[in-house]
Amino acid sequence: MEFQLKLAGVRNVKAAKALLGDHDGDIAALKKAEPWLFTNAKSAATTGTTGLEPAGVAKDKDATMKRWRRLAGLDESDDE
Repeated sequence: MEFQLKLAGVRNVKAAKALLGDHDGDIAALKKAEPWLFTNAKSAATTGTTGLEPAGVAKDKDATMKRWRRLAGLDESDDE
């Protein structure tokens, strides 16, 4: 049960177990009734640890290749 609660994004397993009995062991019902007890796992996965988009990440292929060429010490005039 603890593993399933953690997968659901529970903030406090002990508190969730105490309240789970009120919802007949249904984690989805607990999550709907007590949303404060769960984290929003999706938003945490799409952002950095500060909650912001990671800086320095290239958004297009050309910028990515330019960055890797610079890191590898290759001249931009070098062809593939």
